[in-house]
Amino acid sequence: MTISRQAFYGVVVVLVALLLITSAFAAIYFSEYQQEVSLDQHHQTELTVALADYNSLLYLYNYSLRDYNQTLSLLAGAVSNLNTSTPAYLTAASDLASLWASYQTLSSGNGHRALVYNVRMLVSYGNGTEHWYNDSTAQPGWNAYVTTLVLLDGNLQATWYPQYGEHFVTGINDVNQTASQSWFIWSFGDGKWSPLATGSDQLQVVNGTVIAWTLCGYDSNFNPTCTP
Repeated sequence: MTISRQAFYGVVVVLVALLLITSAFAAIYFSEYQQEVSLDQHHQTELTVALADYNSLLYLYNYSLRDYNQTLSLLAGAVSNLNTSTPAYLTAASDLASLWASYQTLSSGNGHRALVYNVRMLVSYGNGTEHWYNDSTAQPGWNAYVTTLVLLDGNLQATWYPQYGEHFVTGINDVNQTASQSWFIWSFGDGKWSPLATGSDQLQVVNGTVIAWTLCGYDSNFNPTCTP
């Protein structure tokens, strides 16, 4: 079968037209592809810059937390060595608990938990009323006095004796000692309670520390006549 010259040219024209159309679409798609590649590279650059900014902010955040932690330690140290009647002590004592709570909240903001000691404390008011402070925390380095002050939100009455380096606790939550009753601190270990022979300042808190305060009478040697 013989194809006429006119038909042959017609087929060629159609093929050329299809080639031109295909080339045009290819050029359009290639241009769009180039735009997408350029946009993707731009997004990658933005992500890289954002990640660098995030890491920088995270470093500053952690650095600030470290300073916050050190400030808390210094404040706790000051509370441990200030006369309880001074304005500085009264301010620090009332602010320490809220600052400690804020620090723990901020520390958890970056997915980590602040290094804390878990502690428990019992307060027995000598009239049958008792209160447990469970699921509580303390900063490493705190003694039992500072820990008690924080758990009580600063509502702790005491007298500071610098010659002994100790506080003599006279009241807890506005329940004060009397002529025949005094506040005693106890530590729990080996399955039993033991009264401290020293003041609460001399007891360093560790993870799992359990302490108690009791208001009760005492004998001629100032030994408590009660137990938690």
